[in-house]
Order: sequence, then structure tokens, then C-alpha cells
Amino acid sequence: MNTFKLSVSLFFSLLYVTALTAQPARLTSYLISPKLDTALWEKDVEALDANPPPAANRCQTCTFQQTDSTRGRLCFNTSKGHVQLDTTLHHVSPEKLTGTWRVINYGIFEIADSSDFSGPLFYRKETILKEQQDAEGTIIFTDKSITTSFKNIEEIPNVSKKYKIIDGKYLVTKVPGGYCGPTITAITKEGLLILDDHTYKTLAFKGKYLVVRTSIRRIILKKEDF
Repeated sequence: MNTFKLSVSLFFSLLYVTALTAQPARLTSYLISPKLDTALWEKDVEALDANPPPAANRCQTCTFQQTDSTRGRLCFNTSKGHVQLDTTLHHVSPEKLTGTWRVINYGIFEIADSSDFSGPLFYRKETILKEQQDAEGTIIFTDKSITTSFKNIEEIPNVSKKYKIIDGKYLVTKVPGGYCGPTITAITKEGLLILDDHTYKTLAFKGKYLVVRTSIRRIILKKEDF
């Protein structure tokens, strides 16, 4: 995808990528992200990451690297990300999830924002790392359990676990000692279920540049009785 510049004034005009009726399963739809004006970017990121419940990030793991001139961070099992699912699409509950959902698209993409501190704008690049529109399988939800049955998605093992939804947004599953996640969850107006898992990376060179990357592993599903 081409790198592009964007500067907009509305708070959380934030690069809305709205779903098109003709492309209801587009891999990178339904996102919001910070304005690329360097005076506003950090404020928007802080707003997007504000106040996640501690239970959602119980199993978050972050590693840090630092030299005399650079500083970096890598987080997974995390709610962090400078791009997020459209916040108007949450309010998910077990009642809304209960049933069988069939995979209609799967993939991994990355959105990177970078600035070399020489100008007023960040630069944004969106890259699809993998898209598998032929992905097959189902997820079955009851009010308490989730069972995955994927046929050709190698990165995700099939499981049957108890789950919870936190704040209508974060899906966490039962592991020894508690619940872990989070998978960021939304149901669109068209009735599609989107499940996003984030990996978050930053790299800063003092006085020269900042690069922030959110990698999203996404499954898009449609309920079988729709």
C-alpha cells in the first residue's frame, strides 16, 4: 500500500476506514487511528489507549531494548495499538455472540506511523502481510464457552475454552490461574464479527525519528443463521 499524508481537524476523524457494502469482508476496514499532525498525534494515541481494564491486559508481555541513542518496545497479548477497531462497534455480549460463526476472511496486516521530526506530519503506511480469503472454519459460542474449528489457518490452534467479555470489547479466555487475552471484539452494522489480536512495536531514535507499528491478526466471521 502507498504511504500517504493526512492532516484532518475533527477529533477521531482519525482515519475512519468505513466498510463498503460491496466489500463487506475487507480485511482492513472498521479502523480508527490518530491524526497525522505531529501536534495532535500523541494526544490521539493516548486517548485510544486510555484506561483499558487491568483484567484485559492480565497476560500482556512487553520487552524493551535501549542503547545510547535508541529505545524500543514490543508488546503482545495486549490491548495497545495506535490503531483500534471503531469504538462504536463494541458493546458485544455473550448473548450477541451465542451461535455458530463461519470464517469469511482472515489475515495479518500492519499499520506504521513514522516521523523524522523534520516536518509537521507523521507518515502512515498500511501493509497487508497475509490475506486468506479462502480460510475455512467456524467459531461456536455459548454464553460461557468458545470452540474454534479452523481447517486451514495454521497460526491459530483449535481450542475449546471458557471465555468472558470485558467492557463489551475484550474477549479473554480461561487459562490456568485466570483469564487471558485480550482479543479486541466488535460486531458491525452488517452483522459481521471481527476479532483482532494486536502486537505493538515502537522504535525511537533520540532527536531524529519515531516509528510506531501495530500488527493486527484479524478474523472476520458471519453468523450461520444470517
